Amino acid sequence: MVILKNELDLLGLREAARIASDALRLAAGMIKEGVSAKEIDDALRDFIFSRGGRPSFLNYEVDGKLYRYSVCVSINDEIVHGLPLRTKVLKAPMLVKIDVGVEKDGYHADTAWTFALGDVPERVRLLMRATKEALYRAISVIRPKARISDITFAIHGVARRYGFYPAETLTGHGVGLELHEEPVIPNNPNDLDQDGFIRKGMTLAIEPMINMGSEKVETLEDGWTIVTADGSWSAHYEHTLYVADGGVEILTEDIDGY
Repeated sequence: MVILKNELDLLGLREAARIASDALRLAAGMIKEGVSAKEIDDALRDFIFSRGGRPSFLNYEVDGKLYRYSVCVSINDEIVHGLPLRTKVLKAPMLVKIDVGVEKDGYHADTAWTFALGDVPERVRLLMRATKEALYRAISVIRPKARISDITFAIHGVARRYGFYPAETLTGHGVGLELHEEPVIPNNPNDLDQDGFIRKGMTLAIEPMINMGSEKVETLEDGWTIVTADGSWSAHYEHTLYVADGGVEILTEDIDGY
């Protein structure tokens, strides 16, 4: 069931989104050689708690498994849900994706960003640009009475124009009172088994995950980390937004330049 939010809910959602965006800024300043993913996880966990929030991912349960970390740190061919392990040490050239969820006073916001460490190939820079463009192109089509599939085809169209592929099976989602709510928002048209209308009051997490190679994905033995099947690199950007009468209010922030 889709949970519609009102103006009072929006106040809480904005605060959760503000903390999540500030946590991503903190992460951006930590993307340096020799820093471990665990150090990033520890720092963002402490920061979120210091702001009166709670990491939405911490102890999140899926199929009987608990996620024991506060954020996701995915590198290179890891698309999403990368574990922030002590042994995962940043070293250039590398593509680093940080995914942050924050719950504050019962409201959740979800955001992710991709960072280049060192002199990554120009094709990787193009991947980052295409994925971010897909995010904003998707947001531009969102308004009451548009369709969920409009978002999917917006992401797919940008990715294919650049010669890249939206990862299969990985989706955006509703967010707000829970970390994951309906509707499911596929990035890849092959995953569109149903459609629906966008309505005022929806809060959505739009998150294109785009691969340099094929759309195929695999899950590692840890049960969480999803990687590209062909080993190609992938990028991931995500905003939480609120659907208003005439369009959207983007609640999380664009943090490039920090």
